[in-house]
Amino acid sequence: MADSVLLVDYENIGKVDLGAVPAGVRVPFFFGASQKSVPTGFLKAAVKLGERFVQIDIEGQGKNALDFHIAFYLGEYLARSPQSPCVILSRDKGFDPLIKHLVKRGFAVRRANSMAEALGSRALPAAAAPRGQGRPATRSDNAALLAEARHLIEGTQKIRRPRKRKGLVAVLHSHFSKKVPERELQALVDELIARGELSESNGAITYHS
Repeated sequence: MADSVLLVDYENIGKVDLGAVPAGVRVPFFFGASQKSVPTGFLKAAVKLGERFVQIDIEGQGKNALDFHIAFYLGEYLARSPQSPCVILSRDKGFDPLIKHLVKRGFAVRRANSMAEALGSRALPAAAAPRGQGRPATRSDNAALLAEARHLIEGTQKIRRPRKRKGLVAVLHSHFSKKVPERELQALVDELIARGELSESNGAITYHS
């Protein structure tokens, strides 16, 4: 089973609770050239993660140097394990066009502004094993689910649309007769967000159609 990946822009995020990282999540940690030290507690938590913690030091100064490194390593992880969910932990919205492109290509990638967002309702589970002996989901399957979800939302009066992510996932789960796993519905909502059709803030959903 492939690990999920949490790529951390430490230069942008600052304080990070590594103790909150669940099993099955690999954590590439990107340090800017100007970052010379980290708290002792952070180092202890990093040691506990063992090989799952990957320290990446950026050498030299340059505009967006750290961001380019994150994009490169993200591409490496996706090339080795295309099914692995990946989250970029950064408040830098400059990653969003790349993420939107990757989501359209069928990859499970998103950006989180905080550890709580990365590991909360849209948690970073370990990459899921194949479901039973059934046929694995294809990109055409995902496109059909996306189109159906979009049709459902657009056909619902705005005042009746779920205002929370949890409620939206529950509505989709019911609509698909509970045959689509929740993790796929969570990914579906992520894709709608990446496409700009929805936005989310602290679990609250805003619709843009």
